[in-house]
Amino acid sequence: MTLNEVLAEMRRRGMPMGQETLSNGIADGTFPFGKVISTGKAGRRSFLILRRDFEKWAEDYLGDLE
Repeated sequence: MTLNEVLAEMRRRGMPMGQETLSNGIADGTFPFGKVISTGKAGRRSFLILRRDFEKWAEDYLGDLE
């Protein structure tokens, strides 16, 4: 998943958040469903976010949509 896909899903489930907050939360371990896999020039980070891990976290912390 991309950061934008995660943000859209979090917002849909009632947890509005900005990209910087999500990025920093993944980097510091607050959001365990993603990992920083590289940091490029000027501090630009690349993330690995597995859909299954995000969906499990969302179910546990944000509840079911139905």
